[in-house]
Amino acid sequence: MEVPTALMAKYIENRKLDFDGCLSFYNHHEYGKIVQIGHQLKGNGSTFGYPELSSIGKKLENAAQAHDAESLKSALKDFSLWIKKVS
Repeated sequence: MEVPTALMAKYIENRKLDFDGCLSFYNHHEYGKIVQIGHQLKGNGSTFGYPELSSIGKKLENAAQAHDAESLKSALKDFSLWIKKVS
């Protein structure tokens, strides 16, 4: 099933907002909110045709649950690179 172009554009725009939120949550050590976003990305990335995003979501979720700032920073970098690739 192919996702309509307008829906894909909205999906990517929402992921940009998720990334911005994650950066803010990271800077304020609000890891629980990153866990939630990571979990959502893990679940819906592949559905929208982005298995790489699902992998990034899993990294975000796991790093935030562990309060592992270095792994979280790495996952955020991956998320940023993904956004640049699809934008």
